[in-house]
Amino acid sequence: MKSYRATLPGALMATALAAALAAPAAMAQPLVGLSSAGNGIYDTYADLWTNVTDTGLATGFIPGLTVGGPGGAAPYLTELRTQMVVGTMTNSNIPALVTPAGLNSTFELSKIVRFQELVDAQTPTTAHFTLPGSQSAAMDVDPAHAGVQNFAVFFDRLGTSKAVPGDGAGTVRCYGAGITSAGCGAVGDPDGDGTLIMSGHLVFNDASFTASGGVGTGSFDSRFSLDYVNPLFLDVGTASIFRDKFTGTTNVPSFFQPATMWDGTAPDPGGVPFLKVDSSQSFAAVPEPATLALLGLGFAGLALGQRRKQAS
Repeated sequence: MKSYRATLPGALMATALAAALAAPAAMAQPLVGLSSAGNGIYDTYADLWTNVTDTGLATGFIPGLTVGGPGGAAPYLTELRTQMVVGTMTNSNIPALVTPAGLNSTFELSKIVRFQELVDAQTPTTAHFTLPGSQSAAMDVDPAHAGVQNFAVFFDRLGTSKAVPGDGAGTVRCYGAGITSAGCGAVGDPDGDGTLIMSGHLVFNDASFTASGGVGTGSFDSRFSLDYVNPLFLDVGTASIFRDKFTGTTNVPSFFQPATMWDGTAPDPGGVPFLKVDSSQSFAAVPEPATLALLGLGFAGLALGQRRKQAS
């Protein structure tokens, strides 16, 4: 009986495969460094950010509609906007809170999101949202960088007052206006909405919502691939995954009642109200494209070798 001997390319493929399969141990959630001075010297490392304020707004959602199933309407697009301010940071390797000194007293980190969701299933009391095939250019919250950026994080050095995005009159300042990556407000950004330090595009979305009378609750899992990171403020590589996970309710009143969202958008009359949500953001590394390519080659080489052995 013939035996199969691996050729040099096949051996290289097997080696690449072994390395790629071993990579997840090195690709655990990275520690994300923050420089509160904005000078590239990172004083805090964390991999989980938890928020003190977070509000969402769905526009284009049709309450009470039936989607899918016999006689149901076709799936349709809606939009989700959220805004938040980071309250605490956690290092899961310790594990411990590692919230940097000065957070929300001398500076704040705020995040805005805008993306389209596809309502692929809905009943009069429930709805499920998923990822559409593409995002409209109107969803771009960072016009300074290539591609549609669906989320952005800002570093805001506080001055005479704390600027919580959209929380009441006079706090919607300059999100989405002009080249936000250059910062806004006066010198040193004393009360503007800050300097853009990170942005990315949506790569995964799964959300559900259940209504009971005038109250609804939901669960949302959105993930973004990082396209831009300002190294003066953050130590995290682009192409990493930023995971935005939150639960929410339409219960009102709450302690966070924005007059409008960060871009001035308000609920449609008689439409879906603001969603008060509790959320956190985590970071996960992903393989570099070259690693993914080697992984694919490795599987191809092993499959070829298996076929040759079967044929012999």
